[in-house]
Amino acid sequence: MTPEDFADIVADAALSPTVHNVQPTLWRRIDAGTVAVLQAEGRTLPVGDPTGRDVAASHGSAVEGFLIAAGARGLAFVAEAGEDGEIARLRATGSASPDPLAPVLRTRRTWRGKFAESPAPGVLETLTATAPDLTVLSEADDIAAVAALNDVASLKGFRDHGFRRELLAWMRLSRGHPLWAVDGLNAEAMGMSGMEAFGAGIVLRPRVFETLDRLGMAGALTGEAAVVRSAAAVALFHRPADEPPFDTGRRWHRVWLEMARLGLSAAPMTVLADDPEAEAALAMRFGRPAGTRLVTVFRLGLPIGDLPAPARRSVDDLIV
Repeated sequence: MTPEDFADIVADAALSPTVHNVQPTLWRRIDAGTVAVLQAEGRTLPVGDPTGRDVAASHGSAVEGFLIAAGARGLAFVAEAGEDGEIARLRATGSASPDPLAPVLRTRRTWRGKFAESPAPGVLETLTATAPDLTVLSEADDIAAVAALNDVASLKGFRDHGFRRELLAWMRLSRGHPLWAVDGLNAEAMGMSGMEAFGAGIVLRPRVFETLDRLGMAGALTGEAAVVRSAAAVALFHRPADEPPFDTGRRWHRVWLEMARLGLSAAPMTVLADDPEAEAALAMRFGRPAGTRLVTVFRLGLPIGDLPAPARRSVDDLIV
């Protein structure tokens, strides 16, 4: 692996999904066959992710992206335990054939807007067959129930001032923001119009949100039930309860790429897994496979309009 190969692979791996698009992974080429995976300083979520589980899963997602991108160039790597504070080490093991998911590694996007007409017949059945860790729900009543739970759980999260402040720090509500195209959640990626983004910046401010909440208006402003109900399906993603978050993140990325390979766009609703009451309600209604935990819930379907451009850090910032 030449330095040029390494930079190209990192550029593709950088397109991997990460929590709040914080992009916490750095890369160091130790030699032609060894790469160290590192944690970027300051790219954690102390309030929303106090145990570091979501950031660890984000590292796993990025590593899976690296392995897929390397395989597309005929290079096989394996992930091993890190050394001296590293997240992991990647070691070359020889040549590789391209992963079937490689063609959508660069084109997968999060779609947080409303969805268009239903996908082609058989697509959801194929997804269910290829991803046994997904419970795919396509009945309107089931989707509506998930939408209602998501709104309740989201409002509870927004009521936490620390969480709201941390989220705002990663939101890019104006194209004039210097990090609009770099990281975090910009208004385009969140499916917001310019007016909606301007309003969000006001509504989520301290005291403003609390006032609106006391008036019973906050839920209507933060809810997204209509968007969720427009989805062709929602998919509950369960993984073994004792699985390391890094490994969960690798699988999370692959599941998302499977959706993209079938022509579906998706957005995660992780608050449904983070909120104990919402998670319990989902388990009561839809079941939970024995020995598993709910990682997230995806809403999925066909987007209306073009997918947003990715906001990503430069390769120079990611290689150390």
